[in-house]
Order: sequence, then C-alpha cells, then structure tokens
Amino acid sequence: MRYFDHELITNSRPHQAWWGEVSGIRNHWYEADPVANAQTVLPPDFWFDLDEQTVRIMRDDGGEEFMSDLMGLARPVNIGKMVSIARTSSDMSDKVVRSVSGQVPVPTDKVEYGFDGAPITIFAKGYGRSWREVMKFQSEGYDALADDNEAALDKIDRNMVDYALDGDETINIEGFGAYGIRTAPNSKAINLGAGAGGANIDLTAPATTPDAIDAFFIGPFGAMLDANLISAPVNLYISPEIARNWDRAYSGAAGLKPGSIMDHVAKNRRIKKIVVTHKLSGNEFFGFVPSSRFIRPLIGMAVNTTPRVRLNPTDDHQFLCMGAMGIQVRGDGNGRSGVFYSEVVN
Repeated sequence: MRYFDHELITNSRPHQAWWGEVSGIRNHWYEADPVANAQTVLPPDFWFDLDEQTVRIMRDDGGEEFMSDLMGLARPVNIGKMVSIARTSSDMSDKVVRSVSGQVPVPTDKVEYGFDGAPITIFAKGYGRSWREVMKFQSEGYDALADDNEAALDKIDRNMVDYALDGDETINIEGFGAYGIRTAPNSKAINLGAGAGGANIDLTAPATTPDAIDAFFIGPFGAMLDANLISAPVNLYISPEIARNWDRAYSGAAGLKPGSIMDHVAKNRRIKKIVVTHKLSGNEFFGFVPSSRFIRPLIGMAVNTTPRVRLNPTDDHQFLCMGAMGIQVRGDGNGRSGVFYSEVVN
C-alpha cells in the first residue's frame, strides 16, 4: 500500500482521488513541456518505467521483510488528515447486582474515554538534471533520470522503514508524537539484560544453550504475552546474528531433539512465524500480533513521482518523490498491547 497499484486505486477512494491528481500533474507537464526542442522531451513510456520502478524498489529488502506484513494491516486516510486519532475506553467496576425479583436498585456506571494520535508524516526527496545532461545520456542509450528515480525511491523506502521502527522525536502534531514500534508508549519492552528484572540472555551467543533459549520463550516471553492477555500467535522478527546462532542443531540440548534451534523455537504455540531482517543487529528482536487491532500503518499518500513543469527548452528536469505514512501502535484502556521489542538494560 506504500505505492500505487491497481488494487489500491480500485479499493481506496482517497487514493483514487490522489492518483487522479498525480495523473493530472503528469499530463499537464507533458502539455506544458516546450516541444520546440523535441530532443529534451522524455519518451511517452517514461512514467510507466518509473511506476514499475516504484513497485520494484518498494519491495526491496531494506526492511521489507516486516513492512510487507505491516502493509497488510494498513488503513488509507485522507492526505488532509495530519494526525489520526484512536479512542480507547476504560473498564467499568466489577459490581453486578444479583437478585431474584429484578426490582432492587441498580447503580449506573459508564466507561471513560482516552485518546491517542499518530501523525501522518510526509516523506519526500527530489532529484533533477540539466536538459543537456538528459540529452547526453539519451544519446548514449540510457536514461539517467530513471536511475535517479530508483535511487530516490530507495532512500524514501529505507527512511520509511526506520520511521516504522523508531518514529521521529522531532515530529509532534497537536501534542501527539510520531512513534514507531520501538518507541511507542503502547509497545512492550522485554529486557534481555542481566540487571534486575532482566532475562539475562544473549540470543546471539554460541554459549547460550538451546535449553536456555527454549526456557526464555516459555518463561519471560510467554509471561509478557500473558500479561497483555495475548493468546493469538505473533510474528517474530530477529537479527541476522540471532538467526545464525539459531541455525545450530538443537541436538546439543538435554535429550535428543532433531532439527535446528530455529525449528524448535518456531514450534512454540505463541509464534506464528520467525523472519530475519537486516534492519536489526545483535541481540535485537521485535514482533506483533498481525492484526490491525494492535498495530496499523496509516497511509495518507502512496509513494509516487511527479514532475516540475519546464517552461523553457533549457530548463532543468526536476522531479519530486513523495509519500505519507504514520504508525499507530494501539493499546487498550489498561495499557495492554500486542506489540513488543527487546532491549538490554544491565
């Protein structure tokens, strides 16, 4: 959903409208471009090539292992909405009146509401070349602007991934901060450190036995999920260092257990799947229940490329790549959540 495709345009009214505006900008650009110098006009299939690049780059491996799972939970919002508000309700008292007649007084009760908001942040990057550069590279048989577009989209993609993980502490709209998975107040931290309350485990260390890893997921990990009333299995995203350590055979544990440590951990009833991502390192992992009840991206604008109109044959070619996204980590009125991450506090 971070990029325009047929399904998004068909099913999302806000993105139908925005795609119409993007197409209108592109058509106006063609109509206004100074065709007197035809060699500086880009070929008709130029936008097709760029849109195809958008799909390819946005599916690259710069964090796409978990972003593709998140996008399945995403909700489109109007680009005019700068912050999306989520409402939470409190619990009521436990008092329920029991009687035989049903005629005894019953006190009234009500829930109290709280509000949480996620800013919809715009991600933008521009690129451009002089008209002579464009002509020079076209004469050599390749389009430098296409390469520029690919690089710009890649930078936006990776910036969005970083934002999904850690948010941006400099952004605050109407008192609501721009949080990510590892910074949101509703996310739950699992301390792996040796200090008080820590699990005292290094999931990357060869010295950490398979039995110790198994005990961690049965114990502290499972306890964290139970404390948040989570019974649904979770997606677990781990660092390459953890993954390499878990590639070891489990047979070194007490008793004969075939397969790798990874195979054994994946059999835990609390885990839906385990995915390796290069956006993490060392003793880092995070995860979530794959449900919009707990986490969802808010897409205000799918990533797209639009041109700046050239009024003269010698004007530069300039383009803007832009998209808008927020991350909403949702908790209930008691602060329970289905989103978690590891930290090491000694």
